[in-house]
This record gives sequence, structure tokens and C-alpha cells, in this order.
Amino acid sequence: MFGKRSCMNSVIILGGGSAGWMTASYLSVHNPELDITVIESDNIPKIGVGEATTPYLMKFFKDIGVENESDWMPQCNATYKNGVMYEDWDHINSRLWHAFEVDENKYETWNTLKGEQGLNIEDYWTSTMRTGHIAMRDSGKWLSDKDGNVEEYKDKKWFNGWPQLWAYHLDAGLFGDFLKKRNKTVKRVIADIEEVITNDDGISKIVATDGREFTADLYIDCTGFKRVLIDKVNTSFESFEPYLTHDKALVIRYPYADVENEMKPRTRAKALSSGWCWQIPLYDKISSGYVYTSDYLTDEEAEFEMRNDIGFDRTKGCESFVVDIKTGYYTEPWMKNVVPVGLSAGFIEPLESTLLFAIQVAGIRINQVLKGVTTQEEYNKNSTENMSDFLDYISISYYLSHRQDSKFWRDRKQRDFITERMKLWLKQAKKKLQPPSRHILFVDSSWISKLIGFNYLPNSNIKDAEAEKEIEGCRNFDYNSLISQKEYLDKFIYKDA
Repeated sequence: MFGKRSCMNSVIILGGGSAGWMTASYLSVHNPELDITVIESDNIPKIGVGEATTPYLMKFFKDIGVENESDWMPQCNATYKNGVMYEDWDHINSRLWHAFEVDENKYETWNTLKGEQGLNIEDYWTSTMRTGHIAMRDSGKWLSDKDGNVEEYKDKKWFNGWPQLWAYHLDAGLFGDFLKKRNKTVKRVIADIEEVITNDDGISKIVATDGREFTADLYIDCTGFKRVLIDKVNTSFESFEPYLTHDKALVIRYPYADVENEMKPRTRAKALSSGWCWQIPLYDKISSGYVYTSDYLTDEEAEFEMRNDIGFDRTKGCESFVVDIKTGYYTEPWMKNVVPVGLSAGFIEPLESTLLFAIQVAGIRINQVLKGVTTQEEYNKNSTENMSDFLDYISISYYLSHRQDSKFWRDRKQRDFITERMKLWLKQAKKKLQPPSRHILFVDSSWISKLIGFNYLPNSNIKDAEAEKEIEGCRNFDYNSLISQKEYLDKFIYKDA
């Protein structure tokens, strides 16, 4: 749509928080000639539920000039994340580990050994990756020895040339504050917007409650589910139903009882009667939330089930709150002179921690359009492809589950709610462990973990001598040489905080 370089020189970002300040931070560093204004309200409370991330966040910090973890982690109550532990998804007491560590293509050999030796499913992760030892042992250990040495993985997953070693848990509210405080070039305006004036080109101006008017060449909507700007010019929003139906999240934050063991370097995603519950171990507390479909239970029932799962004593005196969520996306997110970022652009339930990743990628791609490297049409195409990949990777977990203990889970299995791409993949996977033919964001072993975790395995007689050797070496990994994450953070990251 744009020429070699966009003629857009001024940008208004409506809404602060993680979405607004991540976008502002990236654009101000990589497009310093832009006139950027962030407009945010003092009357909108921060949720700050705690956020799990992907390893790509490492690149974001380096892109904005933050090189050391100790420069930002203590300011965001951040901890480490080696992956996601799925509990009770296939059946009660089942576990599936989605790691950031690559399995070095040992899965075919392991599948053959499973058939020969009768190995259980969890053996896959402790036999093929070191993080599996940490995940399956339920401790708070981290990948470091007592001297703080963290050996890099033998092989690394890569996304767009960026090595994926580990990710983080952080307080989303504090994260936004950190970015805001360190940014000295972006203009910040406190205002409540009550009127959006449009014309044939999109938005012509926005008007605050006190009468102030604001204009820009490009408007970036970071107003969350309110979608204050984008809904004035864009009607392409599509729901993720029937594939995903959750419309509520009930959040409770509670203190540690045994911080050394409970501060696990992983996100926990435990399936409950009508959805699933996250558990994010921040440095100062644990943040949990029940993501559920209100057609199957009330808010009160959800809270009782969640507190019962955590422990009533653990959550006594801890307040809860409910967030209404609307899953779906814009098929053409960048419309005229408005582009949504974050929750405004669309939302898919947080099972794989994709929100901050999507915000980060949006900032990079917006900058590419403004610099003429790519086009608005390509931006929209890439954004919708990413959302489709997120949808498939998350929705397939409900479909593959064998749980039948509640109406929610019975409905997930009885209804044919997966895309044609996923149907083709499952047909192919019955013959060979392999990812979908077109996979964009998630690497091979991510898809293989789904198949193995839900016991969707073909017969195999493939063995590789080198793979067998690596499997044996991983089984002999000296887990006892590791220290806890809490000790590592205190000694090497938070020591000067």
C-alpha cells in the first residue's frame, strides 16, 4: 500500500501498558525520526496478573538496548521459564512438557524404544532433554551449578535467527512501568478519550474529555478489549468459536509457602473441569488464573474449583477478580490509518504465552512498513497467518484429550472443532511422527510433544545409533549438580536490587 517509505511521520499510541510501551520503545529506537506520542489514562486500573513469555523476549530487550537480565528482571519481579507443563490434559494425572529445548530429532528413536521397552510417556522428556529432568521432578531447580554456570543447550531452536534458550515470567504492570520510565524520547500525555472522529482515510482526530484534540498520521490502538480506535474503522473481526470458547479468566495471587521448591522455572497449565488454570511463579508471589467457558460454570463455581485446586488455606484472604475475554482476531488488522496491537488486535487464550510475543512482532513489522521494507498488505497477511498457527496449536490440545469427566471435555471430543490443516496433520501423524507440513511459529519438537503427550503415536521401527547414545547420556544427566532458581536469582540477578 505504501511506497518505498511511508509518508507517515507522526504516530499516536492510544493506551499504555505492555502493548503501548513495548511498541513505543521499539519504534523510538529503530525509527528515531518518528514523532511518537503515547496517550494513556490515569483512570484505568492495571490488571498486572503476571505474564508468561516466549524466548523471543530476549531479542526485544537487546533490540531496545537492555543487555543484562539484572538490569530489568528485579524491576519486573521476573523469574525464568524453561517451558510449559500441561497437567491433566489427556487424562487425570497425565503430564506433557512443552520445552524450549530441542530434542535433536531423537523422537523417532525414542518411539521405537518405547514400543520395545514399554516406556511411559514422561520418559520421553527425561530421555531427550535436560529441561525434562527439571520439569518432571517438580522442584524449583534451574539450569545452573552453584557457581552460576549455565551450559547452553547442545542444539538450539531458532526463530528468525534468534536462539531460544529460555523465557521469563514477569509482572506485566511492572514491565510496562519499566519501559515507560526508561524511555526519554516518546511524548507521554495523560488524557481520557471520549470521541473519535473518522473520515474516508480512517481517523482524522481524537478528542479528550477536557476538549484537547490529538492528530497523527498513524494511530496504534493499544486499548485492549475496549478497542477504542480500531472498531471505528474495521469490521473484519472474527471469533475463534467454535474452536475456542473460553470467555472468562478468574485471577488469584497468593504468597509462596516453600519458595525454594515452588519457584519452578516453568509455567503450569492444569486442566480443570471447564478449562484450565495457569500458575506463574513470580519473584514475590504466585499468580494463578482459571480460563473457562461461562456456558459450563458460573464465576462462583469457577472460584470454588480454583481455590480448591490451589488449597483453601493457601488462598485465604487473597482477593480474586474476573476478566471478561473475547477471543478472535481481525482478518485485516491494519485498516486505513489505524493498526491494533496487543489485545486490541485479537486474543487467543494464554495457553502458550503468545500475547507479548505478538506485541513484539507487531512493533517490528509496523516499523518495517513505515520504512518501506514491507507493505500493509504483507503486514496483514503475516499477522493472520500467525493467529491461525496459534489457533491450531492451542485448539488441538482440547481435541486430542481423552478426558470425559465433565460436559466441557465431552463436548470438546464429540464436536469436530479442529481446522482442516489439523485434520490432515493427524492423518499424517498416524504414519510418522512429524509436524504439520506448513508450520510457521512452532518448531518440529513442539508439535511432536503434542503427539507424544496425548499418546497419539504410530508404530515405529526407526533407530539411530547416535540418537540412542544421546538418549542414554541425557538419562545420566547429573540433576543433583543444579541449584534452585531462587538461589540463582538471589546470587546472580537480584543481588544488587
